[in-house]
Amino acid sequence: MNTFDTQSYKARLQEFPEISYQEYQQISDLQVRRDIAKKNKIIQTDAYNRTMNHLKGEKSYKRETFSLLFRRSPNKQYIVVDGIRSTLKDILWIKITQWELDFAKAFYADQKARWGNGYFDADMRQDVVDNGGFIPLDIKAVEDGTVLKPKEPVMLVSGPAELAAIYEPIFLRSFFKSIVATDAHYLEEIIWQWRVAEFGKRAAPNEDFHLDAVEANIIGGGLKNTSNDTAALVYPQVLSGWTTAHRYFACYPTENDAFINAIEKCDKIALLVDLVDSYKWIDKIIELKKKYRASWKVIWMRLDSWDLVDQAVYALKKLQKNWMLDPKIDKIVVADISTVDDVKRVEDAVTAAWFDPKDWIQYWLGWLLVARNKTRDALSAAYKLTNTEDWATGKLSNDIDKEPIPGDTNIEIRDNVRYIVQEDEEVMWERLLKTVYKNWVLNYDNNDIQAVNDARDQLLKTFEMHKLETKESEKTKKIHAEVRDMLLSNLDDYISMKKLYQTWMDLFGSKEKFELRLSQYNVGMWSIVPSDIIDTREWKESIYQELVRIEHGVLA
Repeated sequence: MNTFDTQSYKARLQEFPEISYQEYQQISDLQVRRDIAKKNKIIQTDAYNRTMNHLKGEKSYKRETFSLLFRRSPNKQYIVVDGIRSTLKDILWIKITQWELDFAKAFYADQKARWGNGYFDADMRQDVVDNGGFIPLDIKAVEDGTVLKPKEPVMLVSGPAELAAIYEPIFLRSFFKSIVATDAHYLEEIIWQWRVAEFGKRAAPNEDFHLDAVEANIIGGGLKNTSNDTAALVYPQVLSGWTTAHRYFACYPTENDAFINAIEKCDKIALLVDLVDSYKWIDKIIELKKKYRASWKVIWMRLDSWDLVDQAVYALKKLQKNWMLDPKIDKIVVADISTVDDVKRVEDAVTAAWFDPKDWIQYWLGWLLVARNKTRDALSAAYKLTNTEDWATGKLSNDIDKEPIPGDTNIEIRDNVRYIVQEDEEVMWERLLKTVYKNWVLNYDNNDIQAVNDARDQLLKTFEMHKLETKESEKTKKIHAEVRDMLLSNLDDYISMKKLYQTWMDLFGSKEKFELRLSQYNVGMWSIVPSDIIDTREWKESIYQELVRIEHGVLA
């Protein structure tokens, strides 16, 4: 009989303790300070959000909608979304208490007294506490594992402006699991079936970082093996791996002694070939495999450095020459690979040598799966205001790929097209963003292990659909055009023709030099004569950033 109370334990992990800010100030243990600070859900924001909400005043109480989106794909094709469920559960599962609010009020008052940023709307938070402690937001999001294209909405958060904006930094952190899952699936597509064990524990700055990466690799690539015992404990989807490392060989007078000891003590082992003469020890392992062949021990060889592509082909040819090509017991493990291109080179070389990589090659990867290029800018993750009580809105950028789609949007799949629709349009087919939080209720169950499996299934279900063309619905196109016109009209006011002429004449030194320059054919400006387009909105917009630079003295 299971007597362990999981929910009570979880509550103790997440609930803010009954501690005052004054008592907290007396604590010098940083681990305790960090733990308490992270549990205060009011403080899980950053200073610029509080500053903007202070400046907005009463507008902070009006309803606004923010869109979380990933504007870039590391593979220039798609993104596997992950981390939405865990992020929302961390923030919204436990109610905010009076202890948290009083602590936050004292903290921000102290910040103000010490000339820090003390902006804080305590009344708005008091309303939350007085009405049950749960934040009054409406949230729609795609399921973890959903495959999206760049710029498509991942999650929409609606509610009182300040409360909808305050968790922006937390929501943005879903970029990490998403990029790990995306890279894992991209690798899976290259090697056709998942033949990768994850060995990245030492590449991660802390345990939570690495556990997040393992989970994302399960979802993105179907990971089944890890070197991290903690991960194998947490996630039943993976098993711990087996191999040897350099310090093992240092315990024996010769590498041969170390190899023999490992084979005799293990039924299954991957022997490390990372020595002075790798080819010599590939030959030696093959001799040992022949010696122990009748025992049916699983003896793989692990190639760990130097010319891995050539070593892999050499080892396979030697195995073939010695009639040892059983896919179960004669695999080659290629490790210490830093790029996906290196994986491609191994796959191509093995194929060119008339071997099927799916039968013979395994990869044991660490940094590549866990940390390489796993920063926010790899996805260009953004959380942007797209709708207010009064009108749809957005952001004007000189890079159109950074402009969010305005309104209260969703993705509807119909007629073999991915339509970006407005939420109030008639539902004609399946929509990808579902309601996950409404009326103070978070629509997630407590079975997170099954949720990981479900996310993997969602990836397989939605992957092919990402290849469909994405279009804006007629209503969305209309709203998008109206918002852009509104923003551009403000730009027109700023960049008047008189101001443009004066600025550029100052730059060229005289009216005559400026007018001569306008009449000259210019390859750099799309092979056109500037005077032909000088009074068009497109021309004004194209030089907007340059004008700003000039005004601030940045001329080169």
